Amino acid sequence: MKTKPNKGNILIVDDTPANLKVLTSMLTAQGYQVRPAINGQLALKAIQEAAPDLILLDIVMPEIDGYEVCQRLKADEQTRDIPVIFISARGETEDKVKAFAVGGVDYITKPFQGEEVLARINAHLTIRNLQKSLQE
Repeated sequence: MKTKPNKGNILIVDDTPANLKVLTSMLTAQGYQVRPAINGQLALKAIQEAAPDLILLDIVMPEIDGYEVCQRLKADEQTRDIPVIFISARGETEDKVKAFAVGGVDYITKPFQGEEVLARINAHLTIRNLQKSLQE
């Protein structure tokens, strides 16, 4: 069996283990390196240890919600350029608007379609890689 090249390092933050499992197996199968985090606290710690290329972030979590995690990342020079895709069961317009206002690059509503998640991740990683090339 040939191993696929690493397409990027993705941090998935969701307090529902089933969601983490589904997303992790789907992304791993596509050649992504995946790190799951069960809450905002662990996510922030994981990001400080090794910055991911992209973050899939749930909104509703205990203690620190997704909005606050994103705000903290965008306030830090080391992490502000990491694309954050919110993935949430909250489908109201105000939830989406707030997600973009705190610095999210995209918003996926649960239940999600695997193809859509992969297409959005691919698009945002492509944009991020182009931005990095331009900066260099």
